[in-house]
Amino acid sequence: MPLQPCHYVLVALIIAVFAYNIVRNHRRQAAPAPSPAPIVVHNTPPAQTPGWLAFDHAAALRDAPAADFAPALQALQQQLPKDPNAADLRGCLTWLEFYRQGMAQIRTDPQMHDRSIHHLAGCTKYHLDTTTTP
Repeated sequence: MPLQPCHYVLVALIIAVFAYNIVRNHRRQAAPAPSPAPIVVHNTPPAQTPGWLAFDHAAALRDAPAADFAPALQALQQQLPKDPNAADLRGCLTWLEFYRQGMAQIRTDPQMHDRSIHHLAGCTKYHLDTTTTP
């Protein structure tokens, strides 16, 4: 069966689509991989405001019984409206409360407990809610 002109057009179209897919696949593989999130290095010392000092005290008592932890938490909550870094302080307070709740539920959700420890370490080290940094 001899090929007719429409067959030549279809063969050319199939070859063109095949070549396009090869070029597209090659360009996709040659594209640079997305870079990981930047690591933020904090060279400045953490702020020593009364709010952060109250947070450090409450974070130090995070494993203490409720009778010892409650006054430190109240002192922290009283300092919150007065602190210029209230947004970071509120975020760190949230992680501190997650940690305290996670102590009661450590068997059901150990990942949340570990995540709370990680963020609390950043809060006490940098006086910064590390969940808001890139």
